[in-house]
Amino acid sequence: MGELLKGKVAVVTGASRGIGEATALTLAQAGADVVVTARTGDELAALAERLARMDVAALPVAADLTREEDVARLREATLARFGRADILVNNAGVGKYGPLSALSAADYDWMMNTNMRSSFLCTSAFLPGMLERRQGWVVFVSSVAGLKGLPNESVYCATKFAQMGFAQALDYETREQGVKVSVVAPGGVGTHFAFGTGRTPGDPSLEAMMDAKDVAEAVLFAVTQPPKVRVFLIGMRPMSEPL
Repeated sequence: MGELLKGKVAVVTGASRGIGEATALTLAQAGADVVVTARTGDELAALAERLARMDVAALPVAADLTREEDVARLREATLARFGRADILVNNAGVGKYGPLSALSAADYDWMMNTNMRSSFLCTSAFLPGMLERRQGWVVFVSSVAGLKGLPNESVYCATKFAQMGFAQALDYETREQGVKVSVVAPGGVGTHFAFGTGRTPGDPSLEAMMDAKDVAEAVLFAVTQPPKVRVFLIGMRPMSEPL
């Protein structure tokens, strides 16, 4: 186990698979105790067992992070177990690809609520304690789709642009009070993301994409900078993708 984050408590959303799972494991390897949350309880329990074998404390909390009552329960469980949260990784996210004509209002609500509403609710829940202690890290796992409009991703881009604007405003509000805000914006990552809503399992292009661990390492980099340094934006793309 590493020492970089020993004594810190991290909350990772969307942690059951993909980037969230890799991030939880990477932060634990650096010594952090980890609260993992997602909708799927069985996968979270299995992840918590893996984390516990790494000699850190792990707390799985199954929750729908678009619901205020679930986020309140997540906060209460975290504080009851650890007393605080030092790091929040807003990673929960979904996407559906296709032309605007193929997207419905229900698709919009699903993506905007999962990607942006959950970020708002979780940040609102954990930020006050960080501000009170004058120390903390809020990380958003966004996307290059939050930096540039892309075809067949109109609504997904809208959710990620919203997340980017939220993070920028938050940095202005929290920097002088000791809380660091970071955005990690990856391109294609070879995970389960968007399977059935624009991606197909077994697609050869997935092999050329980044690994979830690559993004997790960027999150670790963001939260282990010296006290006088904050990294606001890390843009990442696989070598197979143009800018």
